[in-house]
Amino acid sequence: MVIYLDIVWLLNFFIDLLLLSLTAIVLKRSPGKLRLFAGGFVASLYVFFLFTPFEAVAMHPGIKGLYSVVIILVSFGFYRFRLFIQAWFTFFFVNFAVGGGLLGLHYFLKTDSSFIKGTFATQTSGFGSPVSWLFVIAGLPLVYWYSRKQLEDIETEKIRYDQIYPVIVQIAGTEIQLKGFVDSGNRLEDPLTRRPVMIIDMTVVGNQFPNSIVQMTKKSAIFEEDFPEKFAGRMTIVPFRTVGNHQRFLWAVKPDEVIVDDNGQPYRCRRVLVGLSHTPLSDCQDYDCLLHPSMMQKKKQTS
Repeated sequence: MVIYLDIVWLLNFFIDLLLLSLTAIVLKRSPGKLRLFAGGFVASLYVFFLFTPFEAVAMHPGIKGLYSVVIILVSFGFYRFRLFIQAWFTFFFVNFAVGGGLLGLHYFLKTDSSFIKGTFATQTSGFGSPVSWLFVIAGLPLVYWYSRKQLEDIETEKIRYDQIYPVIVQIAGTEIQLKGFVDSGNRLEDPLTRRPVMIIDMTVVGNQFPNSIVQMTKKSAIFEEDFPEKFAGRMTIVPFRTVGNHQRFLWAVKPDEVIVDDNGQPYRCRRVLVGLSHTPLSDCQDYDCLLHPSMMQKKKQTS
């Protein structure tokens, strides 16, 4: 069998370069193209040891671990021990994720099943096992793109969930528990009192309000004969405008208080109005109220 070592090395170099680039993306670091190319070059040199008498030594897990330390030092440098360990473990995570993705894709596409002596069994075919270089060349860019997209989506969701707070709204003796999302684009205020307006999703919590209040806020019609006495003097209308729409009006109610839990620290917000929206706020239902930014800026710790 003829082995073209230069081609094997070049392929390893590009694979290592992609893995280091993905590691930098996960870490949110910019080590520079020169460092990444140098790291990919050092990592690719490992393939030469597999064709020398030192193959057995090179395959030892301890040697692999030490070699990976050199790769990370060349690619990302050493600034603090914590940052170095973080980069080192992330590099292994990316390798396992991409390598596992390639193996999973290979066995998913190229697996035949049959019965041998009444027992269900599988055998691989096609490109063979282990995965061939041809499959790596074709599949690695796909797995790289998918892994990068998934990791970015996870990071986006993490940022989003970091801005969701447990919220308790107390209105006329009723306590409503919600999950609030801080909407930085929410600038809605009562034009008279300048109170900020948080918005709750009535499609989720409307059953905790009297039916007359639900119908009034949904149809913008006041039913005087059924209007609850405990809501008297609490209801108001707030004008607002959305992109592409004319000015509209939103029913709002003055709560007794709103308590926002920020990492175990409860904060009371009294100068706030609660807007009653009958439009779902979240498709994923991960939150059911929108908090006004000023509520978090002017929060006061409860006693």
